[in-house]
Amino acid sequence: MLRRHKCYLPVEVWHLSDESPSNTTTQSLNELGAVSRDLSEPTLPRPMNYRLDAEKQFQIKAAAIINSNFEQVLYLDSDNTPTRDPSFLFETSAFKATGAMFWPDFWKTHTENKIFEILDIPCKDEWEQESGQMVIDKTKSWLPLQLTWYMQEHSDLYFQFLNGDKDTFKYAWKALGTPYYMTETFLGMGGLEVETFSKEEYYEQPWQQIKRYVDNRGITNLSPSFRIAPGGKACMNFVNSLYGEPETVIEDFDQILPDFRNAYFELGGIGGETRG
Repeated sequence: MLRRHKCYLPVEVWHLSDESPSNTTTQSLNELGAVSRDLSEPTLPRPMNYRLDAEKQFQIKAAAIINSNFEQVLYLDSDNTPTRDPSFLFETSAFKATGAMFWPDFWKTHTENKIFEILDIPCKDEWEQESGQMVIDKTKSWLPLQLTWYMQEHSDLYFQFLNGDKDTFKYAWKALGTPYYMTETFLGMGGLEVETFSKEEYYEQPWQQIKRYVDNRGITNLSPSFRIAPGGKACMNFVNSLYGEPETVIEDFDQILPDFRNAYFELGGIGGETRG
């Protein structure tokens, strides 16, 4: 999709040693100006040769960024699909000033979460981080990247407080007093509105609408709960209330993102695919 948007930045696709791509996939990546990289290479600054006993391996993110050959990195999750050429992000004044650009998530960390005591940082009224996309200057951010790597290396402890990897970045920056920029535009969601949905139903247009919040400071229907379970394990849940959702605007998906859906499926996209 990056090349479809005429983005010609060099690309590295990082994987664990047991996820090595086939020769066909490697050739396809090379034709697009991308290379696959193995996290278990012993000469890397932060090699990684283990897999967590979990479906998703969130602990690889910091290692992939640190080990990358790039000084400035646009990190994208494998299921993150850009809607335009993102190259301009490197030229924004916010990124140049801080060396780190993050994006918000839908909720806030509970005031009783022990991560604030562990890292000796104040609890503030602010959104958590969604780490599926980040822009990082490694020269300016080298130390917080190492702390993030440490927190992800010890995921058995930190992920239970932070709902996975996503806030290990923001809180590492906070713990070391390193500046970062949190994008002010709040996230929205795309999809379709149906009365009921089951796997037997198929839709030719799985994305029909985009929902935006008018006032992102007023979202109270999504609230985290936090408790320490027997045995000392931290537990987080998110309560979605029918009340408290702020004013929203519903827009036509194809008017906001013309041709995105067709390009996505033409290029082999499968996430969100509901068609027969």
